[in-house]
Amino acid sequence: MTITFQDGELRQLLRSHVQSTQPELLVNLQNQTLTYPDWLGSGYKRDIDLPSGIELTLHRYRLHKDLVQVCSAEQSNCFEFVFSLTTQSQYNDGPVFSDRHAHLLSPECQDSRWREFADQDYLAVDIHLDPPLLAALIEGHSSRLPKTLQNLLAGECKIPIADSIAITPEMQAALWQILQCPYQGLTQTLYLEAKSLELIALFLETIGDGTTAQTVLHQGDLERIYQARQILRSNLQTPPSLIDLARQVGLNDRKLKEGFRQAFNTTVFGYLTQQRMEKACQLLVQQRSVAAVAAIVGYASPTAFSGAFRRKFGITPKAYQLANCRGA
Repeated sequence: MTITFQDGELRQLLRSHVQSTQPELLVNLQNQTLTYPDWLGSGYKRDIDLPSGIELTLHRYRLHKDLVQVCSAEQSNCFEFVFSLTTQSQYNDGPVFSDRHAHLLSPECQDSRWREFADQDYLAVDIHLDPPLLAALIEGHSSRLPKTLQNLLAGECKIPIADSIAITPEMQAALWQILQCPYQGLTQTLYLEAKSLELIALFLETIGDGTTAQTVLHQGDLERIYQARQILRSNLQTPPSLIDLARQVGLNDRKLKEGFRQAFNTTVFGYLTQQRMEKACQLLVQQRSVAAVAAIVGYASPTAFSGAFRRKFGITPKAYQLANCRGA
């Protein structure tokens, strides 16, 4: 079953739901959380207005039904950088975007439809900027960007969406730091401002460098690379070595390394680390001890795990656990 919402109807529904159930989430006009009613899904959207004029929306939810949002040209007047860490979505009946992708939406010149699918965890960060603010940020540097994107930012072409790109490990780290920000007050504001600008810079750098162009992998090799990814997911505690992993899927280690980076925009070790960290975050929220979490996700000691966690997210596992206990 698919539910369709016209301009602003979904937000109005979520706001009404929060107003009747948790009105305290709407008290701060610059930082509001909109939760989903049980019949539609679970989780929330969190809107944060930053002093510079940047507007953030943090998404953590799971839908019970497919959902389509229709937006008219009059309702969209800003650029939107969309960074999705999980799930799949579809824009205007085009290709389905895979997980860990980013793209840039322009102020619309026509009605648009955005489809999200049921029974998937949606974890994403959207960064909204008015055209003058984005123009000011890239002033003097736009010549490094592809011509189509230059024209888009200058308002000289009307394509609604820039090409989707794979999220880089640097983007991924910044996204997790935003989603798990442990700070409050002024420190939180400055931190989120800096991380938002970092993500915009990384996105434009990737587009400008043309690093999205890739050689197409043969179908058989691609299937083996996806099999290797699944093996890593299933063996976080005792993962195989690179050579053993390559042997298990029938590739040599060089082809596995090169193909893995091409398919997932990260190294085999980088992917393993990210999966371990995501699992660790889930366990920490469940109030498991740091030592227990370290063992479950395959670290030799709590010290080694804590060091890796801090390098990834900028805070210690214990600080992350305490922040989530407070509902931060």
